[in-house]
Amino acid sequence: MMLRLAVLFSALCASSCQLACPPIISPAKWGSRPAKCAAPLSKVPPGNVIIIHTSGSACHTQPECSELLRNIQVFHRDMKEWCDISYNFLIGEDGNVYEGRGWLLEGAHTYGYNDLSLGIAFIGNFTERSPNEAAWKTLKNLLTYAVQSGYLASDYLLMAHSDVSNTISPGKLIRETIKMWPHYKH
Repeated sequence: MMLRLAVLFSALCASSCQLACPPIISPAKWGSRPAKCAAPLSKVPPGNVIIIHTSGSACHTQPECSELLRNIQVFHRDMKEWCDISYNFLIGEDGNVYEGRGWLLEGAHTYGYNDLSLGIAFIGNFTERSPNEAAWKTLKNLLTYAVQSGYLASDYLLMAHSDVSNTISPGKLIRETIKMWPHYKH
């Protein structure tokens, strides 16, 4: 049932995008294997967003990003033995959003926050550099769209992964940037 709702909401996103809605590449279009789980978020719309980086390589085209997502999914499912890719959404430097678990399902990105937040990951390692302008614009548009569409509480809190977990993710430069945004909370 929840999986069907997630598919329905994903379809609604694709059909109701306003100016703020960035391109969202569905799991089927990036070559995802079917998810083995469908635990819902504890509260919809969630009130938290965790910004993460995936580590590893960045991507600049849809084929590159799709290949990286398939590799991340294999790592999360087969090596970590999680039920699916851990993030709700991922953002490539091609300016696209790649749907992971989507708007309604619990992620596996941040212990203690998985059922309370959307986990949005920049694809790549950003410990030494910031994502490009296309990726930043996409994140802003995704957050705006999420609030406008009721997928995210209007008074949401924005946090860096390192704010709530002992990690370097998403990197100092990303954290320094989002600290200036109005919803940032640490």
